[in-house]
Amino acid sequence: MTTAILENPIVGERIGNKEDIQLFIEEKLNAFDAAVEGHEFLEIDGDIPGNTPKEDCLKIINHKLECAFAIDVDSVIRQDLESVIHALETGITTRLYGVTRIVGYYSRVSNWNKSKIGELHDRHMGKYSVR
Repeated sequence: MTTAILENPIVGERIGNKEDIQLFIEEKLNAFDAAVEGHEFLEIDGDIPGNTPKEDCLKIINHKLECAFAIDVDSVIRQDLESVIHALETGITTRLYGVTRIVGYYSRVSNWNKSKIGELHDRHMGKYSVR
């Protein structure tokens, strides 16, 4: 699964108080839900809890590519809906501004060199233990 976390702030002229922010977030999430539910090969398959609410992700299955993506709620809220859907359709997540957690701290992927980005793409989940 691929995880995208965005660094773009929520911006907008109509956002001012907490109620406006809540309404904005609900509108973005509802639009995302409708776009995926109406899509021919994308499917929302639940949520993936993180260590903190900010790390919670949605699991999206792409039946055409036969893969799954984990996308955090911030990505859905802060990014243009068309860009998010395009990334989920094609598997090309370079349209999303990435931040990743390596060895306990966060860093911007855009600051990495080609070798480090290659290492990120080569990583996979595994079961590791100390004996």
